[in-house]
Amino acid sequence: MNFAANFTAIDFETATHRSDSACQLAGVVVRDGVVVDSKVWLIRPKPFLFSPANIQIHGISPEQVRDQPDFGERWPEVAKFLRIHSSDRPGAEPECLVAHNASFDMGVLMGCLHTHQIPIPDIQYTCTRAIARQVWPERPRFGLKPLADWLGLRFHHHDALEDSRVCAQILLAAGIQAGVATLEELEQSVKLSRGVAGGWGKRGPAKSHFRKPNPHRAAASSHGGPARLPTLSRQGNAQRRPDSVAIDSALGTPGRDPNGASQAPSMDLQRLFVRAEFIRPLAGKTVVFTGKFEHLSREDAESLAKRLGGTCQSTVTAKTNLLVVGKTDRKTTHVERSISVKEEVARDLQAGGGAIRIIGEHDFLGFVVAPS
Repeated sequence: MNFAANFTAIDFETATHRSDSACQLAGVVVRDGVVVDSKVWLIRPKPFLFSPANIQIHGISPEQVRDQPDFGERWPEVAKFLRIHSSDRPGAEPECLVAHNASFDMGVLMGCLHTHQIPIPDIQYTCTRAIARQVWPERPRFGLKPLADWLGLRFHHHDALEDSRVCAQILLAAGIQAGVATLEELEQSVKLSRGVAGGWGKRGPAKSHFRKPNPHRAAASSHGGPARLPTLSRQGNAQRRPDSVAIDSALGTPGRDPNGASQAPSMDLQRLFVRAEFIRPLAGKTVVFTGKFEHLSREDAESLAKRLGGTCQSTVTAKTNLLVVGKTDRKTTHVERSISVKEEVARDLQAGGGAIRIIGEHDFLGFVVAPS
């Protein structure tokens, strides 16, 4: 099931501790679960004051915004992009804004509107921090950076555009994890009401005290939660070929299916699926699998390849980009012959100048654990 959510993720950076001191704002528009647009604005705060502590956090200096429009001057463009100016969209469904720790960002938005004497429109919003607490209750920390590290999302923290993108990705990951189709279904599944704001003030997303059991969360708790993937810094690790220890750590301890074949724990595999949806290093590539694998069933391997952006084939052709070779089952002549034929065709294509790559299961899993 695809998480076909529609929303706009936002993030503010401020010049001081004041809620009306926005100096940067970004928005990332998601339609049917796909990022379709994004924009970032620098803003001259009013009054024009900067705190050294805030500069140290986000790196935005007074010189960078001195000649930029103030929030009041920016507002017509911002409101149109965020689709929250009701007069521009009579009869239209209100856009849902999403932020991580949304109380802060909504406070900045309303503070700036008030300072610049702009009527506060009716706004709907939700919070990825609150949603993450319900979808992944076993996580020890729910800040933007810890969750991004856990999901394998590399970004430059405290840049409004990059923070907005990660906020959007966290919400998409939560929807995938919960197995729902829309943002409304996700809110219902975690029993979290949508936040609302207007000229009267704001009321944040509220949790109901009574909810039906969440099978996804129960499964996560029974396994002790998803295995943590290695944290990828902005430099270095992304170019390193993952070793067996890193991949085994990411997968967790293999289990056994009813036929005795080795399998990764279901929630660990779900973690790989969630991450694969975002990095997609096999986009536009055609993949063929052959043989038996230590960690993955054939069905799971093909599903992971598709989530990584690839297309699966049953035979090797001139259009094949990647052949993933498992172990030979020497008890089964048919399997031996199948592996031999596919590898032979692939090597013939390589000899003729073809771009097909032949790799093993660990190298295939490396696309998820430490993609290049």
